Amino acid sequence: MLFLAVFCGFLAENQREHYVEHQREKQFIRSLTQDLKSDIIQSGETLNKLEKSKLGTDSIVMLLRTPGTANNSNQLYRLWSHYIGFADFFSNDRTLQQLKSSGSLRLIRKKVVSDSIMQYDRVLKDYYGQDDLMSRVLGNQSIYYRLFDFIRLDNDSTDPVPLTVQGAGILNEAYSERKLWSFALSALIKRLRIVNETAVRTLGLIQHEYHLD
Repeated sequence: MLFLAVFCGFLAENQREHYVEHQREKQFIRSLTQDLKSDIIQSGETLNKLEKSKLGTDSIVMLLRTPGTANNSNQLYRLWSHYIGFADFFSNDRTLQQLKSSGSLRLIRKKVVSDSIMQYDRVLKDYYGQDDLMSRVLGNQSIYYRLFDFIRLDNDSTDPVPLTVQGAGILNEAYSERKLWSFALSALIKRLRIVNETAVRTLGLIQHEYHLD
């Protein structure tokens, strides 16, 4: 009788642990679903901004190789000033980080879902790697500050304002730098598009596997 009582107690405790873990899984899934929905919206909006930056940067590259730009920098100044940086995407990855740091990914019983979650984590890392490269290595704006006569250009004069003497001498350097920036933007857009697509796919998979709306 004692053995039976102990065994029944063990079964009851085991059942309780399974119930608790199942409830935690459901909480993580609900939270992750909200995070993915947020990421899909934010990454989509950032993609639109980055694509506009890419078009603007390509226009800058075209102006830099256009004869006469050295003597009339007005349009180049307006464009470069508007597209001097790039839009950032910040994932709402609170649930993903909690799953990883606490070892709770094991609670996600459906392997196809856990695999998709980890794939999403990988594509986020790829995006942030490119973002970091652009911010640290390619984000130096020293050429911009040497090109223009800012005081004259900011006086809203309609008269053509030439590049500075120093700026005219680094026109080729400016061209190559902006062309590299355009390539980097293309890479960033590609990676963020993969983030968006993977988030959409992961969300759809979770909704299907867990019968969520």
